[in-house]
Amino acid sequence: MPIVIKAQGNESSFDVIKKFKKAVMASNIVQIAKDRAVYQKPSQVRAVKKIAKNRLQKRARKLKRMKNISPVVLQKIADRLSQ
Repeated sequence: MPIVIKAQGNESSFDVIKKFKKAVMASNIVQIAKDRAVYQKPSQVRAVKKIAKNRLQKRARKLKRMKNISPVVLQKIADRLSQ
């Protein structure tokens, strides 16, 4: 998906570049390129995902023990775990 940024009449080139950088960061293109720069075996990819899932589960357990934690936060973590 191409990123198109059009300059308004009164915007400087620096403003347009700033908008472009924000759009690139929001679309996560840089991280995808870095991930693809070096090949990872499928077993390595699975291992990284498993470690991330375990870390998230541990965080969820700690948050459940704490008081005054919003149920919205716990729901967001549960949603990330179900993906």
